[in-house]
Amino acid sequence: MSRALHERNPLVKPLIALSALGLLFACCGCALFRDTLPPGQASIRLLGRWDKRGAPDRLVAVNPGSSLEFWFEGTTCVLHFDRSASKPPLPQLWAQLDGAWTKHVVDRDRVVLGAPGGEPARHHAWVVLKSADEHQARWTPPLVASLTLTGVEVPGGLFVRPPRRRKQVFEAIGDSITEGVLAVRRGKLEEWTEIADSRATYAFRTAVALDAEPRIIGFGAQGTSKGGNGGVPPVGLAYPFVHEGVPADEPPADIVVIHHGSNDGRAPSIETLYTKLVRLVRRRNPEAAIFCLVPFTQIHAPSIRGAVDTLRANGDAWVFLVETTGWLKPKTDTTDGVHPNEQGHAKAAAQLTAVIRRTLGL
Repeated sequence: MSRALHERNPLVKPLIALSALGLLFACCGCALFRDTLPPGQASIRLLGRWDKRGAPDRLVAVNPGSSLEFWFEGTTCVLHFDRSASKPPLPQLWAQLDGAWTKHVVDRDRVVLGAPGGEPARHHAWVVLKSADEHQARWTPPLVASLTLTGVEVPGGLFVRPPRRRKQVFEAIGDSITEGVLAVRRGKLEEWTEIADSRATYAFRTAVALDAEPRIIGFGAQGTSKGGNGGVPPVGLAYPFVHEGVPADEPPADIVVIHHGSNDGRAPSIETLYTKLVRLVRRRNPEAAIFCLVPFTQIHAPSIRGAVDTLRANGDAWVFLVETTGWLKPKTDTTDGVHPNEQGHAKAAAQLTAVIRRTLGL
């Protein structure tokens, strides 16, 4: 953590070790990383993908939808950030405190949640990276479109019981649709983080509906045959990494959804690349049910059908094709004919949730 942050807030402790389970352990109102949970300490749970190499000083997320949750006792909690690389349009957060969501622009080095001066009470907090500008550097450092967390603090209070672990991990791999680009409305480039919303997406909504831990991995303009905005490589090269040089180390998912193909319009076929992608996903998630969505735009539907047929014929019975014809009406369910609006995402989530529940008997 920076010297300046220590000088302003001497009670804020650095993040000091790493947990393979994505648990940020805390005590005495200050966030700490621990490999094990000593008696009497509570935890902050990390959800989604995070670059944890920077401990003891920082945690970095580049994927909207990455989040953290915790319980605390007191009046307020304070999130601390390093904004030294940030440029407009700035990242935005959703913060849920005791069930009520509020939106925050990360335009300062701290965000306060709660009511200063109120009566101390026990609170549940869930903080989600709502959006970052996909056009800024988000793959090769120095990262700009990212969130850098340097500490979590409960002034005069303490962290309490660990958040409830969800029974399943839901991973969504996709493009701008999956990360929530233009989910709110159309707008200008300088408004990009205001008009994007990861929590509104079909992916995040489906995870919530299934009471699963969301792991959202979406990069705008990315495909199987091409890289995405912000310097991101094609999905087959990017998927094993949080960002360049940082291997993803999260535990395997239970359910994986893939929405790719929309950005591969110049490729005559993506069947081979898509098959390789699903095999890569299978290696990282050996027991997962993998749902391959025909893109909402219906682009490369034959390639995706062919890939799923090949995979199942070769013995992977836990790969499933999801036909999406008729799920969305471009005129009313999208902002631009391609990207779903909030209504469109809600409709797609309801359809996808029903398919998953029916397929898996949930």
